[in-house]
Amino acid sequence: MERYWLGFLFLILGLFSSCLNAGIVISGTRVIYPSNKKEVTLKLENKSRFPLLVQSWIDAGDANALPEDSDVPFTIMPPVSRVEPNKAQTLRITAAPTRNLATDRETLYWINVLEVPPQSKGDKNYLSIAYRNRLKVFYRPAALQGLSTEVIAKVTWRLQGEKLIGNNPTPYYISYASVRVPGIGIAAVAGSEGGMIAPFSEQTFQVKRSRTNAGLPNTVMVNAVNDYGSFVEKTYSLSR
Repeated sequence: MERYWLGFLFLILGLFSSCLNAGIVISGTRVIYPSNKKEVTLKLENKSRFPLLVQSWIDAGDANALPEDSDVPFTIMPPVSRVEPNKAQTLRITAAPTRNLATDRETLYWINVLEVPPQSKGDKNYLSIAYRNRLKVFYRPAALQGLSTEVIAKVTWRLQGEKLIGNNPTPYYISYASVRVPGIGIAAVAGSEGGMIAPFSEQTFQVKRSRTNAGLPNTVMVNAVNDYGSFVEKTYSLSR
C-alpha cells in the first residue's frame, strides 16, 4: 500500500509540473546592447493555447525590484502586452542617451519577462501561476567587438584548497554553463550551476569534489557562453 501511494504521489507531481511550463518562448538567452544602436529588439512567442498577458521591465541586478522601483537607463515598449496563442510580440529596448555608462567595459542589467495566464471563470479550483523569465542584458560600448573565443581564452585560473579562482582581464562579462576540474569534480559560484566573471575582476568558484585524486590537478575545463548563447569549450592550465 505504501508503494502504491508513493507511485500515485509521483504521478500527480509529474502532471502538476507539466502544467507549469511557460507559454512564452523568448528568441534568445541574452540581450547584447551595443552603445551605438538606437534600439535592440527581443522577440516573444506565445506557444500556449491561451492568450497571455506579458509584463516586461529591466533591473540593475535586484531580482526583487518592482518594475516601478527599477532605476535603469532603459525603456521597453510595450511594457505590458497581450499575446494571442501562436502569435508573437516584439519588445523594443531603448537606452536613455542622458545616462553616463562605462565606456571601457560592459555593464550588466537584467530583463524580466513576466507572463500571466488567463483566469478561469468556471472552475473555482483552477490554479493560475505567473511565470517569470530573467535574462542578462549586456550594455556594450561600441569600441568593443563581439565576445570571441580569443577573449574567452584570456581568463586565467588558480586553485586554492577547495576554491577555484578565475581572473578575467577583459572588458567583457564571461558566463559559464559549467566549470570542471578533471579528476576532482565540478565548481560553481554560490547560487548558480556555473557562474560569471565580471570585467577586470576575479570570481571564486567553490569546488564540489566527486572523487579523491591522488595527484594534483593541472587543468580546468569550462563551457563558456558566447553572444549567441552557444557553448564554447575550453581547457585552461591551472596555477596555484
